[in-house]
Amino acid sequence: MSPSAFAQGKADFEQNIEVDSERDWFDIQNKIAVFEENVVITQGTLRITADHLEVAENSETGSRSFTAEGSPATYQQELEDGNIIRAEAAMIRYDENAQVLTMSGDVKVTQAGSQIQGHEIVYNFATQQMRAIRGEDESDRVTTIFQPSKKNEDDNEPINR
Repeated sequence: MSPSAFAQGKADFEQNIEVDSERDWFDIQNKIAVFEENVVITQGTLRITADHLEVAENSETGSRSFTAEGSPATYQQELEDGNIIRAEAAMIRYDENAQVLTMSGDVKVTQAGSQIQGHEIVYNFATQQMRAIRGEDESDRVTTIFQPSKKNEDDNEPINR
């Protein structure tokens, strides 16, 4: 998986955000919106599903943070090359101002057959940097699986000669 894969869907972030749920409530004074049960968030090709979503607006900056929780919460987005990136985690949080996506709790991200798993994965859209972190248990590890490079099918010669 290419860590830059997340950045390829950046045109989606210029689209409206639509949230569907079975119920919602708003705390207008504290600028918090809560959506519950079968929550679906769409923005362009980006789609997040969750059991619970909280949207909080920062009074000073006007920027929002979106925190989706589920068992698991899922993230899917079509990249500019047509590939789909998928992720699942107990919690998916996006900080609009910092442009940081944080997924935590049994995180699994797949794209074009490659996969990365860990307790927490943080992706910074602005710097295009990703970091994966193991859980607190000493036996927890971050696992990354790369698919082999595709060889030119017309070339039957061994690669290393």
